[in-house]
Amino acid sequence: MIIVERPPNFDQILAAFPDADKPGVIFAFGEHIYNPSGGVIPRALIEHEHVHCAHQSQFVKPELWWDLYIDDHDFRYSEELAAHVAEFKVQLAGLDRNRKSKLLMATAARLVAPLYNYVPPRKLTAAMFDIQRELNR
Repeated sequence: MIIVERPPNFDQILAAFPDADKPGVIFAFGEHIYNPSGGVIPRALIEHEHVHCAHQSQFVKPELWWDLYIDDHDFRYSEELAAHVAEFKVQLAGLDRNRKSKLLMATAARLVAPLYNYVPPRKLTAAMFDIQRELNR
């Protein structure tokens, strides 16, 4: 279900990710996708958030997933990698090789975007490699 409000842990999220209150930023919390700015969410991003919902369901409470996501940069990257791969797959249908390459670069750029506040920052080329590796599994 998509909810047009802030998730229950928004203060915690905002403290860790200062750009989290920007228009268009959405969140998964438990079984719900939170869309505070109320914009249209493309199908690819819904798939992205569904990955987070599924992973959060493996924890006793979504708050525990969020605690780990905020505190552990490697965990955050691995969670975002899985979600970005799902997002990428949804958009592949009917694309030629050149458009697939551009989509890969754009998806990798979002994966390493400042929003995620990775320490140390992740590199675009490494993100592209990681997405390709996951696609080939």
